[in-house]
Amino acid sequence: MVNKLSETETKIPDVELVRQARAGDTQAFDELMKRYSESIYLLTYSIVRSQADASDLSQETFIRAYRSLARYDERFAFYTWLRKIAVNLCFNLLKRRRRFRFLPLPMSDDERERPDIPDPRPGPPEESGLRLDLERALNKLPPEQRAVFVLRVNEDMSYNEISKTLGIPIGTVMSRLNRARQRLRELLKEYLP
Repeated sequence: MVNKLSETETKIPDVELVRQARAGDTQAFDELMKRYSESIYLLTYSIVRSQADASDLSQETFIRAYRSLARYDERFAFYTWLRKIAVNLCFNLLKRRRRFRFLPLPMSDDERERPDIPDPRPGPPEESGLRLDLERALNKLPPEQRAVFVLRVNEDMSYNEISKTLGIPIGTVMSRLNRARQRLRELLKEYLP
């Protein structure tokens, strides 16, 4: 009779995988990526609101983490460290976006005469109702408020953890979260009693 161990009994702890990856075991780091790639993607998407950017930022998060494994402090959870890298990358992207506003280029006569050609790429699935309105409302929040809201609600982080992750005082975390909630209430008032 074969003795099957439960998944939790066979799962190698993150810290052990980090140690193996530091020693050159790329499969150990691949396992860490499998464990956290979806979470990191969802986090980055929640902040930057772009699938393409979230995908790029997720990849960059793991590249930076791999290059910085020697600096990882094993006293803290690996995901906490990884999440901080991802959030910092998101803010760097958002800062660059603010610095560079893209203006449409004037159209040439040839471009004006061409018929509209539909985009062959698939678009986002059609959505309606609260979910779509919530997505739109989150898009309207300033990035600093959106990040605090996402870290608190989606990531279930404490004020102290958010403060450390974003490098801002707890009072600032609380005020940004309060402003985000007030703005979301205004934007979603039709769903509130």
